[in-house]
Amino acid sequence: GIVDVMETLEATHSVSADMRHGELHFAIGGLWNEQSMGQFLREMNEVAKPLIESGKGFSALGDLRHFVAQDRETAAAIQNSIVTGKKLGLKRFAVVSSSALVKLQYRRIADSVDVEFFVEPRDAIAWLRDR
Repeated sequence: GIVDVMETLEATHSVSADMRHGELHFAIGGLWNEQSMGQFLREMNEVAKPLIESGKGFSALGDLRHFVAQDRETAAAIQNSIVTGKKLGLKRFAVVSSSALVKLQYRRIADSVDVEFFVEPRDAIAWLRDR
């Protein structure tokens, strides 16, 4: 019903750093706006700080299985964060999503970084760690 749809559109997120493997892991779901995405990106920068400061470069694993394709402003905010990430040492970006729309949006905005798309998180992690 309509309630289920609204629930899936609620913006959800988690973010953590795996220092041992030099990875930033995050999951975002639902529908975002420029403001909520801005807050999330600031939080992600905080979590990524030790990875950035290690100076060794890092990878990112983004679980977007529950992510909805976003409006132009939100997509632009994501794009800026990837470009900034590249400057700060982001080398590889594994995206977990089977949505053709999300793939299209991310392929377009992530052309500055080595990006691959996966259906399963374990495959994404295997690719990130396959040096």
